[in-house]
Amino acid sequence: MKTRRFEYRFYRDRHPLLSKIRKGIKVLLLLFIGYVAIFTFLIQTYRIDSIAMMPAYQPGDRVIASPLPLGAPIPFTHLRLPGFSHLRRGDVVILSPPYSENESFIGKGIRWITGFFTFQHTWETKKPADWLRPMVIKRVVGLPGDTIRVRNLEILIKPRGTADFVSEFSLAIHPYAIEKEPSPAGDFTEELYRMEAEEISLREDEYFVVSDHRSVALDSRVWGAVRWEQIRSKVLFVYWPLSNTRH
Repeated sequence: MKTRRFEYRFYRDRHPLLSKIRKGIKVLLLLFIGYVAIFTFLIQTYRIDSIAMMPAYQPGDRVIASPLPLGAPIPFTHLRLPGFSHLRRGDVVILSPPYSENESFIGKGIRWITGFFTFQHTWETKKPADWLRPMVIKRVVGLPGDTIRVRNLEILIKPRGTADFVSEFSLAIHPYAIEKEPSPAGDFTEELYRMEAEEISLREDEYFVVSDHRSVALDSRVWGAVRWEQIRSKVLFVYWPLSNTRH
């Protein structure tokens, strides 16, 4: 044991720079593990670079989200820890859309490393393929047991046990507005205006999520309902810019 200590001291004195690099790598690794744990179970930060949630959330907004209210997902499983809140109509959430299962292990690793050094995750919109994102921000309008219709970009909902369809706005926990923009003729988003979905009945673990900018962004109108396990966290508030009080 004494010999090993002597050898390490000799190595440290002989190679001080390499010794510092080695210690630095250890510290960085521990910080990264701590970041992954905090981001997975407690608090998440995101930078929004998409127009999908305008007017409530603008490109460049930074938001705080947390998986705690819903129950943090347990990595590499479909299980969650117990939560203390249920999703309500009008809540804004971060989720993995149905196509995100195709994200490569390398892609996930790059997202984690980028998030570690920037302290936030982001969505970029630099090319058409970026519409297929591993994580998206959406608003919950339909809950398990609801029946859904889409009419002129507005969602009509028949809650379980009721006979009539009512507007999404009359059921939301707090007011919000949607954005409608004419799309260029022949543009693929023109289809979103003409979309008049058949009635969709949500099962016990399904939610209908939509964008606030209804004329340009893809959501459950296109992919269908999302499962409970796909919803990662609930957006709490905008922390930047400081004057922004939207939620």
